[in-house]
Amino acid sequence: MKSTASLLPLPNAQCIPFAQATPEQLHRAERSVQDALGATFPPMPEETWAGALQALQPELWATSDTVSLAAHELARVALHVRSRPAYANARAGLGPRKLYYTRQPMDCPAEVFHALAELEADPRAGGPAVYQLVTGVVRRYAEAEKFGWSKLPDPREADGTDSDQARAALLARVTALDRARGVPAGTDPADDHRSR
Repeated sequence: MKSTASLLPLPNAQCIPFAQATPEQLHRAERSVQDALGATFPPMPEETWAGALQALQPELWATSDTVSLAAHELARVALHVRSRPAYANARAGLGPRKLYYTRQPMDCPAEVFHALAELEADPRAGGPAVYQLVTGVVRRYAEAEKFGWSKLPDPREADGTDSDQARAALLARVTALDRARGVPAGTDPADDHRSR
């Protein structure tokens, strides 16, 4: 039988099977592993270390106030952690991925903004069909309730403005254009055209 004296990390430590360790001992083992190996790894989520211990279930060496791993077990944990996606992401500078289900920016095409700007420059320039087309498209983009996954909790428009503010400003521009053309407030010219 191989002597365990050279594997003991601390004098007077007792070997505890991983499955029989208390939650406190497991927490101390995790801390011990982070202290021993953390400096050789990029910052990673704490659950990476706990996951490695859970997967490998190494023998723990415990004293009354410390829990540690033998050198060969630490080497196994290091190899395991290096094989995990969290390690590759940490080395690449990526943190844990979080996605948020949120209202998406309106992403109104630049052509629509240009057409609206031309109508604002001369509100009577386009005929009723052109006016209805441009303002109808603008309203649909501004009032759309499109939701999806985003890496940010509050995605912004392409120009960096707050999405809700951009929507309100766009609708205000259409309302001002309606007033300039003499369209009664609260009516959508497209609705009037559809009723004929």
